[in-house]
Amino acid sequence: MTDRHRRLAVARLAALALTPWLPAHAQPERRPTPALTEGPFYPTEAAVERDADLARIRGRSAAAGTPLAFAGRVVDTRGRPLSGRVVEIWHCDEYGNYHLVGHRDRSADAGFQGWGEARTGEGGDFAFRTIRPPAYPGRTPHIHFTVRDDRNRRVLTSQAFFEGEPGNAKDFLYRGLGEGARRVTMRLETDGAGLRGALEVVLAA
Repeated sequence: MTDRHRRLAVARLAALALTPWLPAHAQPERRPTPALTEGPFYPTEAAVERDADLARIRGRSAAAGTPLAFAGRVVDTRGRPLSGRVVEIWHCDEYGNYHLVGHRDRSADAGFQGWGEARTGEGGDFAFRTIRPPAYPGRTPHIHFTVRDDRNRRVLTSQAFFEGEPGNAKDFLYRGLGEGARRVTMRLETDGAGLRGALEVVLAA
């Protein structure tokens, strides 16, 4: 196992400890994760590496910012895990720049991958290693994500937010979610020199 794979495995196990796990028959009916706009910054160029570690690119310095282990599970409305789904994430770097969108900013962090993907395991689990994205004008900190089904069809596009972030109340997309905001908001906990957080993603039938 490579050092990178070991870090992602640890992130997966640590962050999954934050998500509830009960047998499917004991789970209450779940409401689907609310959809949100893809936004104008979905990558239009291929990433240097196609993996789940956005915080390091081989041969470059580690990405600036606070390390974040972001993990969770993909389930259906009955709480049954959905394996073999591809989760993509993308967000800005420590300096507020989106990568892979057809322009170059001299302040962009060359050590930040900008986009990554992971396939869910047997328990519906996924894990990423990234950084905690900052706020930028007009938006509270957030992580864009999509889920593709086992036929590679995109079935959900949404955004993940952070509990207790002062900018949430001012963010037009977050406010528009109403009570649904809690289903895309995760609590962050300290994890060594960084943070960890987990999100349960619920797909409609």
